[in-house]
Amino acid sequence: MDHDTQALPLLRDFREQFYASALGHRKDSLFELLEAVLCASGPEPLVRLGLVPSFQRCWSSTCDALSDGSLDATRLRRLFVRSLPTPPSDSRELWVIDGTTWPRPNAATSPERTYGHRVASGIPQDGVVPGWEYQWLVGVPEEQGSWVLPLDVTRRGPTAGSPTQIALGQLGAALRSRPTGAPRPLVLLDSGYDPVQLACSEVAERVDFLIRLAKNRVFYQVPGSYQGRGAPRKHGAAFRLKNPATQTEPDQRASARDPEYGRVDVDLWAGLHSRRAHGAAFSVVRVQVEHLPRREEPPAPLWLAWIGGAPPTDLLLLWRWYLRRFTVEHAFRFAKQNLGWTTVRPRSPEAADRWSWLVAAVFWQLSLARAVVTDCRLPWERPLTAHQLSPGRVRRAFPGLLARLGSPARKPKPRGKSSGRQLGDKPGRRERHPVVRRTAKPAA
Repeated sequence: MDHDTQALPLLRDFREQFYASALGHRKDSLFELLEAVLCASGPEPLVRLGLVPSFQRCWSSTCDALSDGSLDATRLRRLFVRSLPTPPSDSRELWVIDGTTWPRPNAATSPERTYGHRVASGIPQDGVVPGWEYQWLVGVPEEQGSWVLPLDVTRRGPTAGSPTQIALGQLGAALRSRPTGAPRPLVLLDSGYDPVQLACSEVAERVDFLIRLAKNRVFYQVPGSYQGRGAPRKHGAAFRLKNPATQTEPDQRASARDPEYGRVDVDLWAGLHSRRAHGAAFSVVRVQVEHLPRREEPPAPLWLAWIGGAPPTDLLLLWRWYLRRFTVEHAFRFAKQNLGWTTVRPRSPEAADRWSWLVAAVFWQLSLARAVVTDCRLPWERPLTAHQLSPGRVRRAFPGLLARLGSPARKPKPRGKSSGRQLGDKPGRRERHPVVRRTAKPAA
C-alpha cells in the first residue's frame, strides 16, 4: 500500500466538505447512496444499492434521497473547481466539454425527454433515441490514462439553448469559481460546437479553445488593400476545407514521426474568419497522419480551430492536446457501464440531475483515493503502481479504504414501520409526457 501522507487527509476533507456544504435535505441518505456506488461491484438499480453494506438505511431511502433530497450545484461546482490539482510547470491545464445521452425510450411518464444521439454497436454506430441529454465539463489531469475530474454536469432540456450556449454557461460558472491568478485553461471541444460563437464570447478572453471543425466549413482570409472605390471589402478569398485548391501556403508548419501514427504533419493558417463575424479571427489547423492504429484505410485530415492567445511554438502540441479529448469518452463508458449512471431509472429530470452530480462526485473520490488504496487485482491482471491504477481498479479496492475514512453521515434512527397507503386510496394513472422535438417536424 502506498501510504501517502497527504492523499488520505485530502480525501477525508473532500468528503466532509461535500457532505456539509453541497448536500441539503436528506443529506445522509444522499451521502450513503454515493458510498454505495463506490462500494458496489457493478452497475446496480437503486433498490440494489440500498443492499450494499455501506448503505445503513432502509432500501427505500435510496429512492427517497433522489426524489425528495436537495443538492446545491453551485457549491458543489465550486468544490470541484477549487480541488483541481495544479498542472506541472511544463504542461497546460486541459478541460473537455462533451455531451452524451441518457436513453429513456420507454419512460412515457418522465417529462422533458428529447431526441438525442447515442453511439450503438455495429455499423453505423450513430442512432437517435428518446432520453435526457447531458453535457459534461471535465478536467483531464494526465497525458495518458482514463482519468477525468468533472467540473460541471448540465442537462440540456427542451427549452435550453444550443450546445455552444450551454458550454459557455458552464465555462462562465467554472471560471467564477476559480481563485484569482489561476492559469488560463485550454478547452477542447468536438465539431458539434460553433467556433464563431465561441470566438465572439467574453469567455474567449479567459480561456483558449481548440475545436474540431466539420470538413464542410468555409472560412475567409483577410481582404487585400483598399482600392479606393466603393465600400471596403470585408472578406478575402474563400478557404474551403474540402477544396485544397483554395488553401494557400500555411503560415506555420511542423512534422514529426510517431510510433502509432507514422508521419504527422501539422499546418496552421492564421487570421481566418467566418462570414457571420468577420471581426473575430482565429487560426485553422490541419493535422494529417500517415495511418491510424488498427485501421487500414488512409485517414482524412483533422481540421482544428485555435481561438485565444498565440498558438504554441511547437504545433505538434496542438495535435497531442486534442488527442486527450477522447479521454472523456472512456469516462462516459465507465459511468454508464460500471458506475450505473444510466442504470438508475428516476421518473423526474430533477432527480436525474441529482444522481448525475453524485456520479460526478464518485470520479473525484476515486481520483483522490488512488494513492492510498491497495491494488485488488484479479489473478490474470498484472500488478500496477498507484499512478497506473484505472478508475475501475481503484473502485474495486474502495470498500477496504472506507473503514479507515469513516463517514460524516449520521447513523440512522429507527422510526418503526410506515402506515403505508390509506385504505381506499387510488393514485390513478400517471400523466404521460410525449418526447419533445427541438425542431418542428417537416410537413409531409
